[in-house]
Amino acid sequence: MTFEEMQAVIAGMLEVQRNLQESQLRDRQDILLLIEQTKQLSSVQRSIQEDQIRDRQDIELLIERGKQQEKIVDRLIGYSLAYESDKLDLEQRMTELERKRAERDR
Repeated sequence: MTFEEMQAVIAGMLEVQRNLQESQLRDRQDILLLIEQTKQLSSVQRSIQEDQIRDRQDIELLIERGKQQEKIVDRLIGYSLAYESDKLDLEQRMTELERKRAERDR
């Protein structure tokens, strides 16, 4: 093998090595970029999970308040029914008294 042929082979080997190193550098940069994107996604995911936890707590609070309001409405309905019953009793008593008074006045 002549000197020029050896230089050509060495130059070819160096070219392959340079291409390989450049490819490895690009791959390393891509990996670093992927790592950064993964960190950002993890941060966003964590934030979303925290929001979901707060939303779930808010929903549970709203459900509890709804149950409390339902109890209040039930109690108010009970009071209203009792009032109507008392009102009817009074009206019946008044009617009975008026009837007795009318009989006595005759």
